[in-house]
Amino acid sequence: MHAHTIARLFLGASLLIEGGSALHRFRRRRQAFEAAARRAAETGRPLIVVGDPDAGAHTRLMRAYECGDLCIDLQGCPRCQEMKAADLTKGPIEGVADDSAVVFVSCVLEYVTDLDAALRELVRIAGSRENLFLVLVEPWTLTATLYPGARWSGIANDRIIAMQPVTTTLKAATIGGLVVLTVLAARGRRA
Repeated sequence: MHAHTIARLFLGASLLIEGGSALHRFRRRRQAFEAAARRAAETGRPLIVVGDPDAGAHTRLMRAYECGDLCIDLQGCPRCQEMKAADLTKGPIEGVADDSAVVFVSCVLEYVTDLDAALRELVRIAGSRENLFLVLVEPWTLTATLYPGARWSGIANDRIIAMQPVTTTLKAATIGGLVVLTVLAARGRRA
């Protein structure tokens, strides 16, 4: 098999994986939001959504979740009726009490400057892990590595949150690999 054919196969597979991961993430966002809303209703707590539901490239195309009773975002959330512009990493968010809400966070932790501070604030608001619903970008995707502003990549589930920095070296290696594959794939067209 020629190098350009192999490169085309790798690029095609990468696009399929990336698209499939985006659809999977959309489904996970929707399911986690629905679970958080049920938990809020069962416990009588307000539902706080961290992150503007329309801030990401994918979420502007098709909304996977709503604003909740309060939406907290670094820039605010123009479409949400109740919103607060705040930085999770800067200590207690004014007006949000300890152990007071069910918290839904979708694809926000990847972009915070201080992961530990953000997690402390989320746990402070939620009070316990049962009241905290997290969705992260899959760490093996190009989105996790190359999305503008991405600082962290990892996993979260009901027992663990494990994230590592997205380094400049990793970004450069990923871009370099894509460039090499693209050049190899294009060479076959000229031959």
